[in-house]
Amino acid sequence: MLSQATTRRPTAAIAMIEPGAASPGIAIARALKVSPGTLERVVGLASEEDAARLRGADLGLWTLAGAPDPALGGPFLERLRELQGRTPLDVLLAARGADVAALIPLVPELARMGIRTFLPTAPQLDVIQGAGRGSRPGNGVARTYVVAAVGDGAGGVAAAAALRRVAPQKESQPWVGVAAQDAGLLDAVRGFFAWSSLRGAAELEVTRDGTGAYRVARVEPRLPAWVQLFASYGPNLPGVLVQLALGQGVKPAMELPGGPLLVGAAWESWMSGG
Repeated sequence: MLSQATTRRPTAAIAMIEPGAASPGIAIARALKVSPGTLERVVGLASEEDAARLRGADLGLWTLAGAPDPALGGPFLERLRELQGRTPLDVLLAARGADVAALIPLVPELARMGIRTFLPTAPQLDVIQGAGRGSRPGNGVARTYVVAAVGDGAGGVAAAAALRRVAPQKESQPWVGVAAQDAGLLDAVRGFFAWSSLRGAAELEVTRDGTGAYRVARVEPRLPAWVQLFASYGPNLPGVLVQLALGQGVKPAMELPGGPLLVGAAWESWMSGG
């Protein structure tokens, strides 16, 4: 375990990193690279096939290691033990929603290994996976937002950033978004976390209907790739996750940054280029 007497900075691992456009794992690694003074190293975990494709890319990683899928349980833990023998791993972040579900039952063993996490509980995961399903706004959708946030597990929001989609995403047309500053959206995000007490990362799709009412339409228990846009000048959400996992105090960052445009096709092309 990382003790207060330890002077070294901690090391974080990311499971699992995938290549390709808009990879959340790649975005998390690059965001942690610019997180000020927090980490000594960032270790990426990927399948053996993906690791071979990703090696040599500028991901902000200290090292990239092949690893079994977390869903396999024991083999994944054994690989972490091997890596622990070479360099201490203090924090483990999940890049994919499926990995969140796979890691939750492994948390006690990870803790015994000295690896900290900041994940939802199994009941919280069940609740958020059903959020927004089965209902639609009766007055039509006027606007759609995507929100990345980190819940503190006690009904609060540690940090959040949001994009308003100003053009629909289609295969033949790139989607465009602008970072959103919207008091009503902020209240809706706070309300969701107060209701769910969600612990950890989430991507929310929030709609506003013709009457101005907001509704959470979908929730995924992971960060989207576009969080890297805000890592340097706005809330660095992967960095916040690391701080919370380490038990460090975090000043809530709930002033949603506004301004820069995101063009989906251009962003995905840049991401896939490594």
